Amino acid sequence: MLGLQQIFGNETIVGLDIGSRFMKVALAEPGSGHYQWKIVKAAIAPTPLDTVRDGVIVDSASMAQAIRDLMRTAEIVATGATAAISGASVIVRHVKLPKMHESLLRKGIRYEAKQYISSNTEDSMIEFEITGGIDGENDKMGVMLVAVPNDMVESRLASVIGAGLEPIAIDVEAFALQRALLDLSPTRPGEGQTIALLDIGAITTDVNIITDGRFTLTRNIGIAGDSFTNALKPVARKTEWADLEAIKFQVNMAALLEPDATPEALALAQAVQPTVDELLREVRRSINYYQSQLSDLTNSNLPPGVSADAGSVSKIIISGGSARMEGLAKYMSARLGMEVEVWNVFDNPHIDSSALSDSYKEQCYTVLGTSIGLALKEHVENPPARRASKKKTLAKAA
Repeated sequence: MLGLQQIFGNETIVGLDIGSRFMKVALAEPGSGHYQWKIVKAAIAPTPLDTVRDGVIVDSASMAQAIRDLMRTAEIVATGATAAISGASVIVRHVKLPKMHESLLRKGIRYEAKQYISSNTEDSMIEFEITGGIDGENDKMGVMLVAVPNDMVESRLASVIGAGLEPIAIDVEAFALQRALLDLSPTRPGEGQTIALLDIGAITTDVNIITDGRFTLTRNIGIAGDSFTNALKPVARKTEWADLEAIKFQVNMAALLEPDATPEALALAQAVQPTVDELLREVRRSINYYQSQLSDLTNSNLPPGVSADAGSVSKIIISGGSARMEGLAKYMSARLGMEVEVWNVFDNPHIDSSALSDSYKEQCYTVLGTSIGLALKEHVENPPARRASKKKTLAKAA
């Protein structure tokens, strides 16, 4: 994605997910036997304090050192990395444009993007993907536009290069998560269904709606794990952040649904409830917006091929650190009136994760989805035989 591709022979690629609170890295390789891929190693470490602000790495030197330390501690050796970006300033939109050749569109993509993207396109990297023809409009084609602030991309490139790694690609976190949880799993529903991936980070939550296997829309909400932690301050009687974080994972949100819950369990759940409910109101708004787009497909922002028959969201999948909160999925399901689950990224018959301990996977599966999706990106899109035939290039959007 984003035209930031470098293809090498004999490279070892890691997926690098740099969050506001934690960095996650995963190393994958082609599998053997009935496994298509193997997760060789994975590791997590705290993100250096004050190095990430609004999705931009503001101290690339410190971040580069932190990446080196993480990989050394995890005994991961790699030549390249695929990283990702996310946040409110990352814009993904489906639009209709006059039918033209991809090379012609690339020359004029910045002009076309100005009509649909409110941010300053001169300060952004613009990339696109042609998604298909438009039924009933033979002179039009569907295009997915992605606009990302230059400093967000460049700060990641500087951090990756500073860590001694070649930047293979910069992806969008939502795409990587969809790849890991849905696209590469033969047992997960996708075709004919509409699913929302709810990635609860530390600072923000991403709502990504996938219809019939197609990435449909994304929205960034400024309510997430840190909001839950802060909500505990009045009842926890603790001031240290680490203490509050530990207490957050003692909360059982299902206590709000149980008539025989203990007063202690109820008090903790009630402290977090208003914040969770506020998040769910925003999630419901996102779903309602998607539903409104289905009712007017001619003027919608949905990709080609999505029909009114797709229906509204039938299931929500939650991931991210706070997805480990006990009873959170059950509480969300009761409030939203639909199925809510936490999917294990390792519960995939095509992925061999035997190199990781069961205890580690049980502890970390909710936060490793994006890094695994990044690690597998090149293996899926550019298998070894194809990579070997390509020239080494670094293409940048005009």
